Order: sequence, then C-alpha cells, then structure tokens
Amino acid sequence: MGADSMLNNLSPVVSQYDYDSYRVPLRKEGNSYTIYVADKFSRVFDEDTLPDEVKTKMAMILANPMQICKDYELTNLRLMQCPVEGVRSIGWRASDTMFIVILLYKTLCSLRGENIL
Repeated sequence: MGADSMLNNLSPVVSQYDYDSYRVPLRKEGNSYTIYVADKFSRVFDEDTLPDEVKTKMAMILANPMQICKDYELTNLRLMQCPVEGVRSIGWRASDTMFIVILLYKTLCSLRGENIL
C-alpha cells in the first residue's frame, strides 16, 4: 500500500446485516495476504497457509468483475461499504490490493489465536 493511502487503523467491523459476522480488511500483495484481525493486530499468510474459508471467499471475490478504486483513493469508509448487495455475505474487492472478507466471529477469533467455547 502506498504511503499516500488514506487508510489507517484497520480492524474488523461487525456486519450491519449479520451480527455474528465481521467485515475483515485484507491486503493482498503478490502471494502475501495480510488479514487485520484486531485493532493494531494483523496476521500474514501466503497462498499455502491462508485458511480455507478465506481462500474460498477470495476466489469468489476475485472472480467477480467489479469496478475498484486505486489504493491511494481508498478511505476507511469506502473500504467498509459493500458495493453491491450480492456480495455482502462473502466480501468484496475495494482497490488494487485491499479487500473485505466476511468472516464469522468464531473464525475471526481463531485467526486471533483465541479459543471460544
């Protein structure tokens, strides 16, 4: 992400459609995936270590041709806004490198290294 990006303090936000799901920011650069799992906490994966649920959703997101903005144009608000209704339970591409992946709370906790009952 360029130094001129308007993004800051990326962290998951609860979905407005399903309170057990979260809009989770993800940055893809080459074969590297940075998932912002909590405030000031991210996890980095490659294509081999990316969790299956995220890998499946990313495949669906990348297969959907949507108009995206440039990284330097992206703001936190624009990143979190679902562009079309049909993708709000999967996720969307917001810019060249930034995505939102919709994850269940238990999946998000697992990515954080937390155990939930």
